[in-house]
Amino acid sequence: MKGYTLIEVIISLLLLAIILLGGTALFYQNLRSSGLSDVDLNMNSALRTILSSLEKDIRFDQVVGVGLGNRADCVSAGTDGRTGDTLTVTDLNGLETIYSLEDFMIASTSSETSNKVFISPPDVKINRLNFTWYCQGNVSDKMNIEIDASSTVLGSGVVVNRSVSTEVNLLNSGIN
Repeated sequence: MKGYTLIEVIISLLLLAIILLGGTALFYQNLRSSGLSDVDLNMNSALRTILSSLEKDIRFDQVVGVGLGNRADCVSAGTDGRTGDTLTVTDLNGLETIYSLEDFMIASTSSETSNKVFISPPDVKINRLNFTWYCQGNVSDKMNIEIDASSTVLGSGVVVNRSVSTEVNLLNSGIN
């Protein structure tokens, strides 16, 4: 009678186990890498959207204040600019909007309705929001926006950090 010996079966099972463990490790690594790429893509997209929204409002509205300072404080700050973590703008209808960092999200609060809208997604944690308002003589005002954010890859505990910034030329916030 022909058949396999016990040693041949054990060796075959050991080889099969080694191959399966290696394949599982590769699959897990690929899955983790894919999750990391998804979080990275999601964060980049979210930060681009946030910057685009802020840039549009800042460019076409009138900046009233940064932090606790107003235009006079900005002018007296000179080339250092006026820095703060809140921004107040007024639109062409005279309605005020305040942008601030609350509970690791960027909030937009309207003075007309007092409604607060979060413009950053909940899966992206905003760690720092900074506005720097430059008011220098005979040139348009400028605003520098800096955002530090992080997000965690689900199930892995890996944290992805990003920092973005942009400078906006203000159209309605005077030439000194």
